[in-house]
Amino acid sequence: MNKVLDAPIIIILIALFFIPSANAQTIKKVNFETIDKGNYSYYKDNDRQDNIEIYNQQEWQIFWNQHIGGLSPKPLLPKVDFKDYFVIAAMDEIRASGGYTLEIEEVTIDTSVENHPFGIIIKLKQPGSAAGTTAALTRPYHIVKIKR
Repeated sequence: MNKVLDAPIIIILIALFFIPSANAQTIKKVNFETIDKGNYSYYKDNDRQDNIEIYNQQEWQIFWNQHIGGLSPKPLLPKVDFKDYFVIAAMDEIRASGGYTLEIEEVTIDTSVENHPFGIIIKLKQPGSAAGTTAALTRPYHIVKIKR
């Protein structure tokens, strides 16, 4: 049985109530398109849960090269027009087994701050004690692009 952790949702709700510059009229939910999603990212800037915002081609190339670092053959860099889009990569921490998944469920932006992310709701599923899982390291991730 999978257990959904509510911590990311609580953090987002706290942000909605306590950021003084936030104006409910400038916050809007946006659509996004999945670029990549899976069970292991080789991204190594840290091994904690993390959300990374990418706004230009150079940052995207650096991130992608780290993300696919251990794969062979190397997947090509997905095309993103950074005049029209930006990228969010959500990563779980490194886990000692399989059975974990991570998914971006909702993104809100603040239109008063150049459409930068205001809130990101992420669903993390983890295996229950009776679940059979692989003994391999995993680091679930979800990478999306969002129209500016």
